[in-house]
Amino acid sequence: MDDKEPLLDAIDCLQAHETGDEVTAVFDSQTAESAQLDLALPLKISSVCSYRLESLLGQGGMGMVYRAFSEELDRHVAVKVLHERYKRDVGAIRRFQHESRIKSSLQHPGVAPVYGTGVFPDGRPFYAMKLLEGKTLAKMIASDDGDSNDLLSVAAQVCQTMAYAHSRGIIHVDLKPSNIMVGDFGRVLVIDWGLARTVGTKSCTGVGLETAQLDWSSTYTIVDQPTGSVCGTLAYMSPEQARGGMVDERTDVFSLGAILCEILTGSPVYKANSARQLLRRAFRASTAQAFLRLEQSECELWLISLVKRCLSVDPEFRPANAGELANELAHFQASALELVESDMIRFFELSPDLFCIAGFDGCFRRVNSNFPRLTGRTQRELLSQPFLNFVHPDDRERTIAIMGQTLEGLPVKRFRNRYVKGDGTLLTLEWTAKSVKAEGLIYAVARDVSGD
Repeated sequence: MDDKEPLLDAIDCLQAHETGDEVTAVFDSQTAESAQLDLALPLKISSVCSYRLESLLGQGGMGMVYRAFSEELDRHVAVKVLHERYKRDVGAIRRFQHESRIKSSLQHPGVAPVYGTGVFPDGRPFYAMKLLEGKTLAKMIASDDGDSNDLLSVAAQVCQTMAYAHSRGIIHVDLKPSNIMVGDFGRVLVIDWGLARTVGTKSCTGVGLETAQLDWSSTYTIVDQPTGSVCGTLAYMSPEQARGGMVDERTDVFSLGAILCEILTGSPVYKANSARQLLRRAFRASTAQAFLRLEQSECELWLISLVKRCLSVDPEFRPANAGELANELAHFQASALELVESDMIRFFELSPDLFCIAGFDGCFRRVNSNFPRLTGRTQRELLSQPFLNFVHPDDRERTIAIMGQTLEGLPVKRFRNRYVKGDGTLLTLEWTAKSVKAEGLIYAVARDVSGD
């Protein structure tokens, strides 16, 4: 690697207006149209930024990604550089530059923003982008980090990101768990757009079942023999992509279905002992074993059916694009949630016991109708003050101690205390409770044992 720091030329054509002492970018189109350019300024301006490369973060088929520091902006970024072996390969340089243009054109929270592009002194192109912190979906699946609902939530966000890309006429062509990054605060990003292309183009030329070059050792990829370029990842590849045919949004839908299949079953769609066998299964869309694993899973039937549709051999039977898939996922998830809530409400109100939901602040969030009936206090009274106010003074210290255990995640079983009813008499309750830290709530059920 040349020791010289790479230079990046960036053009900033930003219209602005003053708000007090600050200058703020104009995002409102009507305001932008009415804003006047300062005629004293040139219509085209340039800035030169330098990046200090610090460490290698990873590498792929075409490029290497470094952690770098932007001295002008005082922040860390990621810099992707074309491999040195491709620095004289005109086709590789063109594909690398195409990737940076594709990424910079996708302005979406699920795609890491590109800050600018440049060229190293040895002629290799590079681009700077947001530095991503987090872990890949592949690692989450392998380590059982998160339950299936969490992983499905990640997949749903990926579908939304790809719905946006498809609306712009762009397909990814290499969607897989290792190309999905889950960062802090639940942010989900689709990464590695090196194979992305416009809708209706061929996946690769010259790819055949017997002549394709294969890389089995790392990512199980298929390589375009005439150009040497990677064409995708076999375990998540649609049959039309494996055959080198025309690809469109439904090709990505197949890969999204393959990701969902792995989340639900723990295994990719295609499993094999060699690259050649894997290619044959992708070429022929041998999904029978994957379908069997789906049917043996404990997933909802609607979800299994949706994943099977995504993995249809014929693209015509798949959802038309990621937007349609995202909508179906959202609809089914909402319907399932409504059903759960309906069942909860029915249980909540029909339970013969006193059923309640309380917050970690010591106040009821919700009580069923048995609470007002047995305590002789109105629902509004019960919800408007800490529940310790209703506990007999002699039992409050014990109740506070039990509350502390509950907040630590320990379950409560058969704990008894006395409540002071609205008429001043006492009601003895036996409690079973459990907290859910992620929600900040305590779910509890009590039984009247005053006569015991």
